[in-house]
Amino acid sequence: MRRLAFSLLLGMVCLFVACQSNKFKVDVSDIELEIKINRFEKDLFALKKGGSLDSLKKSYPQILRLYSEKVIGLGNIDHLNYSIYLEKFLNDSTMNLVANRIDSIFPNLDEQEEELTNGFKHLKYYFPKAKIPNLFSQLSGFNQSIVVDEGIIGVSLDKYLGKDCDFYAFLGRPVYLRENMTPNRIAQDILLAYGLTEFPFKPKTQNLMEQMVYQGKILYFLQAVSPDKAEYDIMKYSSEDYEWCVANEQQVWAYFIEQKHLFSTQSSMTRNYISDAPFTTGMPKESPGRIGTWIGLQIVKSYMEKNGDISLPALMSNDDYAGILRESAYQP
Repeated sequence: MRRLAFSLLLGMVCLFVACQSNKFKVDVSDIELEIKINRFEKDLFALKKGGSLDSLKKSYPQILRLYSEKVIGLGNIDHLNYSIYLEKFLNDSTMNLVANRIDSIFPNLDEQEEELTNGFKHLKYYFPKAKIPNLFSQLSGFNQSIVVDEGIIGVSLDKYLGKDCDFYAFLGRPVYLRENMTPNRIAQDILLAYGLTEFPFKPKTQNLMEQMVYQGKILYFLQAVSPDKAEYDIMKYSSEDYEWCVANEQQVWAYFIEQKHLFSTQSSMTRNYISDAPFTTGMPKESPGRIGTWIGLQIVKSYMEKNGDISLPALMSNDDYAGILRESAYQP
């Protein structure tokens, strides 16, 4: 694939962006809400100290079933041998090492709950009738970071132990993924999971453009419910990654057009431009991964700026991705 020559123009980009007014700074002080994350993993491992499985089933009926059947694969909680399988899991030496590490890093989740309270207050500002999910924490055995079921969202604390966690190195997790396996990503990932669940992707042709615009909508939603976060933080980029995107926006867009990738239905396009990666395939190694999602966000921002009467709910219910691109008149 032909590579495009990109220029890296660093400097005052972040300062310029920071100086722009933030239209998402709205008053949510009158919205009464307090988010708590139920410490399911603590109650689960308390069974080793004489806790009752029946009590756990009563306290967490939906969560325990989801956890046992879908997260750690112990099977049906009503099975005759379930308690035996669970006991083996709770006494596994590795799981106990991880549980102890979770306890040391997360004696409480006060910071995450405060950020989520602010985030869901902003959600209620834009979507007054939205139902707030019940939240819980878990130990997943390094499986899914976030799990979602009807009315609930769970976060695997073992996936947020810090980028330098020795467990991740031992498991061979790529360095670029470890960068975001940190406690400060928990609230953001829960809000992201909420957005992806409540506003699912509804493609018409399954091309790259649709994915880009959809991801842009989700990121725009995240900006709205997390107004204190900078755009690079919403993107899970470093400030240097973000500066590269801004400096090379015109060249990146030209590359998509010249290579005729926008309307490609090949699955490789999604992997190249939407999925996590150390850099974007076909672009310099200084580029960040997921650059298609960043361009998608710029398209959605342009669309909203040119259509000032469109509300956030109206945007999120609009699945005409081609129409959003067309009406954005996006031209970096």
